[in-house]
Amino acid sequence: MSNNDVKQPAIAPSNATVSKIPGIKMSVAVGKEVVVRVPDVPHSYRGRVVGFDPYEYIIVSVRLPSKIRRELAGGGQIVLKYIHKGTVYGFRAHALDAIRTPAPLVFIEYPGVIEKIELRRETRREVNIDGELHADNAAHECLVVNLSTTGCKISARATAKDPLTATRVDDTMVVSFNLGAEGVLKLPLAVRNIKRERGILTLGTMFLDLNSKEEEAIGKHLEKVKRLTR
Repeated sequence: MSNNDVKQPAIAPSNATVSKIPGIKMSVAVGKEVVVRVPDVPHSYRGRVVGFDPYEYIIVSVRLPSKIRRELAGGGQIVLKYIHKGTVYGFRAHALDAIRTPAPLVFIEYPGVIEKIELRRETRREVNIDGELHADNAAHECLVVNLSTTGCKISARATAKDPLTATRVDDTMVVSFNLGAEGVLKLPLAVRNIKRERGILTLGTMFLDLNSKEEEAIGKHLEKVKRLTR
């Protein structure tokens, strides 16, 4: 099978406009949090840039299932997304190698072209959905208080000593919530704005990696909310 025959993993969701910029303009630094996706895999994985050689390769620390790691070790395709100053960037490339020891690392070819992803603004509908926020290797109880196919607002309790209080704009984390008939979604997101008041942390966020099924599930749930509430 040639590279042209391989299914191309999507970079941008349907609710986005995309412009292309040269790879030379990539704003990448050691420590940058990224989201990794591979073809035909419904889940995305959070990782962190741990090294790079400009115009040659990028090294990402990311824990992947053994099957996916083996595919990438053989030169499989990969999509990498990251956020910089409130804007999502992404590129499609081939993995150069993937190793498990001494650390779970993926070596990715340096992109010639990067896509700048501008999500269209959508009206968010007020909801009240139990959820769980995953950040700093810990799970935090939360409520999703508004929702659209581009992002959501999350409310969580965070004491002064809770690591969650150190959250900053552009930080990435994962939220999971149950949409009932549409199932449980677990989505990576980026923080766009933060409000702290009386021990309650309110985060305005945008989704970093929404596939078509997840987008459809949110859309169906919002239609139900619209139909059954005023």
